[in-house]
Amino acid sequence: MRRAMLLAGILGTLLPGAPPAQADTDVHYQGLRIPVPAGWEVHRLGARSTDCVRFDRHAVYLGPAGENQDCPAHAVGRTTAIHVEPLTAQTNALVTGLLAGRHPESGRPPGLRVHDPAAHEILLAVPQAGAFITGSYGANAQDLERALARITVDPPPAEGAAERHTGAAHRRWVRGDGFDTCHAPSLDAMQAWRKDFVAANVYIGGVSRACPDGRLSHDWVAAVRAMGWRLIPTYVGPQAPCGPHRVNFTPDSAVDDARASAEDAADRARLLGLRRHTPIYYDMEAYSRHDPVCREAVLDFIDAWTRRLRRLGYVPGVYSSVASGIHDLAEAKGIKKPAAVWFAHWDKKSDPWGDRYMAHDWWPGHRRIKQYRGDHRETHGGYTLNIDNDALDGYVR
Repeated sequence: MRRAMLLAGILGTLLPGAPPAQADTDVHYQGLRIPVPAGWEVHRLGARSTDCVRFDRHAVYLGPAGENQDCPAHAVGRTTAIHVEPLTAQTNALVTGLLAGRHPESGRPPGLRVHDPAAHEILLAVPQAGAFITGSYGANAQDLERALARITVDPPPAEGAAERHTGAAHRRWVRGDGFDTCHAPSLDAMQAWRKDFVAANVYIGGVSRACPDGRLSHDWVAAVRAMGWRLIPTYVGPQAPCGPHRVNFTPDSAVDDARASAEDAADRARLLGLRRHTPIYYDMEAYSRHDPVCREAVLDFIDAWTRRLRRLGYVPGVYSSVASGIHDLAEAKGIKKPAAVWFAHWDKKSDPWGDRYMAHDWWPGHRRIKQYRGDHRETHGGYTLNIDNDALDGYVR
């Protein structure tokens, strides 16, 4: 088993003899696993976020601060708090510049950590994860040191963290906000929405797909990829025997139907310019998992889908409810499981690693997408779409 790399080991932040901080939950951001002490708030920030990054309350802030923060007119004081954002040339230069100013005579290369007692801050640049951390503290730095020492760099995913390219744009996985909608939006809408999202679903085929191809084409895929979009290709074929849908497989037809679905999905992906090693998620809608014959048919279907799609050169994934398909797959024995999952739990909590129904050892290592809010309308850049919301730390194209 790969072991996470402790920031304490990289940066020497752990105090001798310090007891471990008690964590209520873990959050994941920019290649880091961050234990959040009990009672702390977690704020996910973005370009349109109005959350105020405040160091006078216990909180973890994830992402670059929004351009228009809604901060109180008068706030005083500091306590233990952490802000994690992408490592940029500007933030890296801040750390190296401060270090150079403190050790002008040493001639040593710049380090990764600066403790600024005047500002009651510790700044960390973590190139391994492309992350920059600002930690604040109040009377003393001990609590902050303990919190920072428990942050780890996630190990690479077991099935290959990246394709053989350089740069985050070519990673097989991505973190961030995504959405799914029934049809391919216009290119103008995709350009406008790109400011607030990193990934979008595309339904590439299947007998249970509700919307036609519409705008979806090889040229559409190429155009949105050029905008920087990452895609979640999804195939909606026949559904579980005990599901409420019109086209269903049976226990006897499950294996043959799954293989045919995988072959059709691969053919359609190629026509859209989605090359080998692209993940394709099978949309298995919710079903009654209390029907053992139905449950076994679903597992037979997913086993056959996974095996055949992998032989065809694509990465097999599955979308389903956390309470039916995902749960059954996680506990199943003796089947070939999908490389990645996209699970639905509409609790409006956007952390794919903080869901109470998903054990941490289920699909670890950048192989999860969570659909956390269902059917509703959102407007971005003047374009309104009917969408579901997704939080990604998972495989995409």
